[in-house]
Amino acid sequence: MPFRLVRRICAPYNHTRLFYKKVSTVRSNKDFEIILDNRKLKTPAGSIFRVSSEPLALAVANEWDAQEEKILVSSMHITSLVNTILDNPNKLLKQDIISHILTYLENDTLLCREEGNIEWSSEQTKKWDPLVEWFNKRYGVTVKPSSAITGPNLPIHARQTLQKYLHSHDFWTLNGLMFAVESVKSLILALACVDRYLSVEEGVHLATLETEFQTRQWGRVEWAHDIDNFNIQARFAASILFVHLTSSSSSIEGKYRK
Repeated sequence: MPFRLVRRICAPYNHTRLFYKKVSTVRSNKDFEIILDNRKLKTPAGSIFRVSSEPLALAVANEWDAQEEKILVSSMHITSLVNTILDNPNKLLKQDIISHILTYLENDTLLCREEGNIEWSSEQTKKWDPLVEWFNKRYGVTVKPSSAITGPNLPIHARQTLQKYLHSHDFWTLNGLMFAVESVKSLILALACVDRYLSVEEGVHLATLETEFQTRQWGRVEWAHDIDNFNIQARFAASILFVHLTSSSSSIEGKYRK
């Protein structure tokens, strides 16, 4: 599910003038809710915005606290993720998300290579091959880069192994991972950052390696590349944080208050 759908789902809030002064979180049974002044935050479909992780609730509260004169949904990636999960407009099941994630491995940024330019081919080998090697060792699979027009061939064993691994995560964590994969068009990079093998900055650098190579060759479009890179990094960072927050049982004492 692409981020543009998330933004459309959250459209009722977008560019609304700020209507609250204080942001806080409150425990509701075993869950946590977000309070804007004295009003409970709701999803676009009208459900109470409720999460089971206190750190996740605090991350959402921080996004709402960061808004200024107008509410800018495009800057609230974690809020948007939770809205999408709670409302689930496409009625996605766990297996739907797993299948979607695995389609990205078939066309993974790090596995689809180009051989026309010797310098670019060398850059791919130098920067991407070590990470592919790490991925194979870490997950017990054998995937190989390919320059074929049909893309890399994904062995059945690799698909089965990764599917089993993905099934070990819950629906929330899988949604976060899906958005991470979509952001950088790479399951390998997403998992490397989830595992903290790479930082978010390193992950985005490797995901945009071709753009950076072309920029060195032909020059930069003023501001455009920087803005694109910032947007990718913001989405990717939020997604990785979301995965960590939803796969952890940690708790933080106290409330977030403006």
